[in-house]
Amino acid sequence: MDETPEELEQIRREAAEIDPYRYRRHRRWLISVLIFAAGAGVCWLAITMAVASRNPCERVRDHYCHHAVDPGKCASYEGVFRESVQDQSPAMRSTIRDQCLTKINRLKEEDGVSVR
Repeated sequence: MDETPEELEQIRREAAEIDPYRYRRHRRWLISVLIFAAGAGVCWLAITMAVASRNPCERVRDHYCHHAVDPGKCASYEGVFRESVQDQSPAMRSTIRDQCLTKINRLKEEDGVSVR
């Protein structure tokens, strides 16, 4: 042992300051942040999928009725929405929904209106 008592005391102080759990806490913190980010991503994806699966006729009806764009069109799109849900023929319901989707795309392209 070549160290003096002062050097030994310095080594003991440095050893006492070493935190053996530092990297474990850092890893746990990083994992919790990643889990939170993944949860937020899953929530965002679920909300996006729920909005995307909405009936396009419902979206057009909400655009005209709830935003007070045109009260006359509100009543007509209320009827179109009802037909897109209650019509007896699945092919006709699909055709009506396609027409509403075409209306949404036209509003977006020509008027720059985003129908949500």
